[in-house]
Amino acid sequence: MESALKELKILDLSMNLPGPYMTWLLASLGAEVIKIENPKTGDTLRHLGNYANTTRISPYFEAVNRNKKSLTLNLKKDRGKQIYFGLLQHYDLVVEGFRPGTMERLGIGFESAFKVQPKLIQVSMSGYGQKGPFATRAGYDLNQLALTGILSITGTRNGNLAIPGIQIADIAGGSLMALAALLAAVIQRKSTGEGQLVDVSIFDGTLSLTTMIASAVEAGLEEEGPGSMMLNGGSPCFGVYETKDDRQMALAAVTPKFWYNFCSAIEREDLRSLQFGGEEVILELKKIFSMRTQNEWIRLFTDVDTPCEPVMNLRETTSSDLVKVRDMLTVNAHGKKLLCSPFKLNNSPVQKDAPAP
Repeated sequence: MESALKELKILDLSMNLPGPYMTWLLASLGAEVIKIENPKTGDTLRHLGNYANTTRISPYFEAVNRNKKSLTLNLKKDRGKQIYFGLLQHYDLVVEGFRPGTMERLGIGFESAFKVQPKLIQVSMSGYGQKGPFATRAGYDLNQLALTGILSITGTRNGNLAIPGIQIADIAGGSLMALAALLAAVIQRKSTGEGQLVDVSIFDGTLSLTTMIASAVEAGLEEEGPGSMMLNGGSPCFGVYETKDDRQMALAAVTPKFWYNFCSAIEREDLRSLQFGGEEVILELKKIFSMRTQNEWIRLFTDVDTPCEPVMNLRETTSSDLVKVRDMLTVNAHGKKLLCSPFKLNNSPVQKDAPAP
């Protein structure tokens, strides 16, 4: 079997998370990716946090740079530029995440590169896009969540905001948006023969994630903050409840069918009409969930057709039967356990074992 994206040849100049996560996904589908790094510092993700000032490579870097080749180039030097332009003869896809204007100052911007390779598709990922008053502004995942309004509605019912446990803006607003745009440009190039510049703003992508709630607010829904709306903890049927053993269960019985099944399972048919009943019903459910341990609730809901699942930590998740059945864990050549690419194609292999360069 042939890999689905074996024809794609990518030069990856990006660092940290958004670009590397995107190119890792592409590499897992068979794309050939060469990661280009500064010879002095490399990707800052290599030695992030506790791995600063050490020779050890961070697990963060290893996780999102698998299945890639590596090349160091000093793009400030003429020789580095010559090698880069030479590579464009064979690699006609570029992913970069510099601040807007940096590639141009280095003399390797899209217009210069396009003259060398007319089929070039360059994905330029930035916080706020290639143009505009925020173009060169510094910004990371948390900033995108703040500016798009997502952070203002994420947290507890007492009004305390919460920083999400993963980088939602970087991945969902950046990596995945860029991946879709790149593949769209590749498909168009097959018919036109021409490349193009793909401007991916992580702010734009993250803002688009709020489509449902933003539309509702514009239509008149009162924006009440964290833990107060239908799908962020303000409804009895959609929330996290503490159990007798200080663990939690996540209930998401949004549709009437699932809510009715839930009420029947807990022997509280009187709550059927109170699916969106507000604080009083939420307090009643808190009492009910506090009467059993998490494992007892798991056993109770095993054969009940309603979405109520245990809140698990990462170690529990990676050792779970679900992860094993879905083949989502692999061991690389260095003996380290890593999550696999999420793609499952029945007629194309998915790469998962080659360690990061």
